[in-house]
Amino acid sequence: MPKGKSLDEVIDDAQKIVRMWEANSTFSLGEVTLASLKTQLTALIDSRAQTDEARASVTRLVNATNDKALAISAITTRALSGVRAIFGPDSPQYDEAGGTRSSQRKASKKKTTTTS
Repeated sequence: MPKGKSLDEVIDDAQKIVRMWEANSTFSLGEVTLASLKTQLTALIDSRAQTDEARASVTRLVNATNDKALAISAITTRALSGVRAIFGPDSPQYDEAGGTRSSQRKASKKKTTTTS
């Protein structure tokens, strides 16, 4: 991609050149022909459409994966709470399930306030 130009700008610029070239058939550009420019432009537009569809597909897959992860996260949170409720907050089962045993927690520090 040209530096400083968006894909839309590149396509718009090429379409302007094609319109000008069609109106001025005597214009030439060395080995580049009007037909070859049109072919390349069509290929670019098709490639962009494929890229947009692939991005949409990836977005759908990411959203589906995130939804499944949220569902699993909710279940694991509930399960950890259930383990804590049944076995206790300082049990080895709670530690094994991923919780932090109450005996292993750091004591909270009191906040000190300064008065002026």
